Amino acid sequence: MFDVIGRTVAAYSRLGLGPWVALGDVLLVGEGNLSFAVALLKRPETGVMSMSATVFESERGQPEDAIRNAGIIRQAGGRVLYDVDATHLDKSLTGQKFDTIIFQFPNVGSRDSKCGHTSNHVMIRLFLRSAASYLEKDGQVLITAVDSPYYDGVFKFDEAALFAGFSVSLPCRFDQGMFPGYAHVNTNDDGSALDNHDRFATWVFKLK
Repeated sequence: MFDVIGRTVAAYSRLGLGPWVALGDVLLVGEGNLSFAVALLKRPETGVMSMSATVFESERGQPEDAIRNAGIIRQAGGRVLYDVDATHLDKSLTGQKFDTIIFQFPNVGSRDSKCGHTSNHVMIRLFLRSAASYLEKDGQVLITAVDSPYYDGVFKFDEAALFAGFSVSLPCRFDQGMFPGYAHVNTNDDGSALDNHDRFATWVFKLK
């Protein structure tokens, strides 16, 4: 009886996680303080089989919480890589393919535009094109961002997907509360994309 109850509770828990289940071999990019990577490891329902977490900044000068989180990931058998540019993964990764590639709240922190596209849209295009070479045939890319008309116009996920050879699903609501300990930080400052916003979503990209 208790086994049935346990399986039922686990099933409902997985439903609440939306796309964050059966993740398999995982690559995270732009991880900042690595707190989301740790939060995934602490939720067995996510189905993480192996993890490679990458950070844009260098290892030197990392804050205490990031150092602590890196230790947790390594103790769990995962890898932590620094100086990794999500738009040029080939400069840091070789060979391995992943079931799920994750980019939480990408933001270049610039309002500049190039050929009529925002810097953030260009980054997403380049990231998806780079990620395609490291994704298993039936794999997925998960990108989480603020869910608002303004950010829809900034990222233009549909156009980026088309450029890089992906299809993209309708966004799924992202609830930070489902991942205790997750504390997002921006690359360019100590702020967070979650400040002053209350609606977030995850887009699921799959190779065509």
